[in-house]
Amino acid sequence: MEAWEGVTRILVPVDGSAGSLKALDTAILLARSSGATIDILYVSYFASETDTANLVSWLPERLTRPVAPAVHDALGTAEERVKGVVPYELHERTGNPPREILRFAEEHDEPIVIGGRGLSRVEGFFLGSVSQEIMEKAKGTVLIVK
Repeated sequence: MEAWEGVTRILVPVDGSAGSLKALDTAILLARSSGATIDILYVSYFASETDTANLVSWLPERLTRPVAPAVHDALGTAEERVKGVVPYELHERTGNPPREILRFAEEHDEPIVIGGRGLSRVEGFFLGSVSQEIMEKAKGTVLIVK
């Protein structure tokens, strides 16, 4: 944990998955030992203003489902874990998740703690992996939690 001394903020992207919550739990431990604030970030492809009822699409549901409930659930669950434990701030952005996560980390000059989904090579190739892209393109420290 010595490597995290002097860190004042830690970025944790969340999406409501078990992997992102494990990453948050790890960041809580790091923040408690270093006195850091956790920035909890949810990135969605579309803004909640684009939510429409009964939309039928060829796109996967993770892309077309209403945004507002997903944001509320993911950030609410994350907030329950950190409230009263460590200082934190909630953030929401719209766009390509890996790009927005990297942009946020660079703007605030902070390390990233992110969950890994454990995709196989084939699944990762076809579905993409946010954590993989973050690891490859980040200019700062990245900790992937499995």
